Order: sequence, then structure tokens, then C-alpha cells
Amino acid sequence: MLYFRSFSLFLIILLAGGCSDSSGKLIVKGAVTFKGSKLSNGNIQFFPLEAGKGESAGTLIKDGTYEIPSVHGLIPGKYKVVISCAEEVKNPPINFKGSSPPTEEKLPPQFSSFEKSLQIVEVTSQGKNFFEFMIP
Repeated sequence: MLYFRSFSLFLIILLAGGCSDSSGKLIVKGAVTFKGSKLSNGNIQFFPLEAGKGESAGTLIKDGTYEIPSVHGLIPGKYKVVISCAEEVKNPPINFKGSSPPTEEKLPPQFSSFEKSLQIVEVTSQGKNFFEFMIP
């Protein structure tokens, strides 16, 4: 009986330890506005500034908000942010033969281009990691 209790306690401790997130990834969320209104849809990506430190992560923007859950989240550090919102070209070229209509980026390159983005945030283990972007 003592063996059974000891073994049961061992299993409980082992399984409970497996439930915690030891990756250190954190929830990241926030809001995005474009010309004073909520960005109705788009995507947001975070790229680590230091090579080899962390992974990039991203998610969709819906009704001006986004959230990356901890399972896909970011570790503490500085990240370059790229926000994109493509819309269909209203008058595609007559000879266009793609399977879906062509799109064009509607946000300025200092937000939507990896090479030109000026948006830098710092994810910390302290605080909410809520980042708001107001795109003119």
C-alpha cells in the first residue's frame, strides 16, 4: 500500500510538472489603427532583432486587435514589427491570368516592409506586452 501511494504521488508530481510552460514564451497582444480607424483586417509579424535569440511570430488582425497566445508567443527581447493589409486591385490588368485577383499593400512601407519598418517593441517578462500601432 505504501508503494502504491508513493508511486501515485510520483506520477502526480511528474504529470503536474509537464503541464507548465517552460519555453518562456509570452502572450503578445494589442491594437492597430489606420488613419484613425480600427484596421479591419491584416496581419502582424514580430521578428527578433538579435540573430539566434527567439523566433518570429505573427497573427491576423481582426477588427483592429490581435493576440498571439503563449504557445506561439515571444520570449523577452526586442522585435521589429511588420504590419500588412493587402486589398484587391480594383481594376486588374485585362491580361491578368492568376487564380485569384491581384492585391496591393495599402499601408505605408515604414509599417508594411521588413526592410523599411521602423517599428520596434520590447517584450518583457514584466508587464502586459500590449502594443498599439497608430498608422497615419
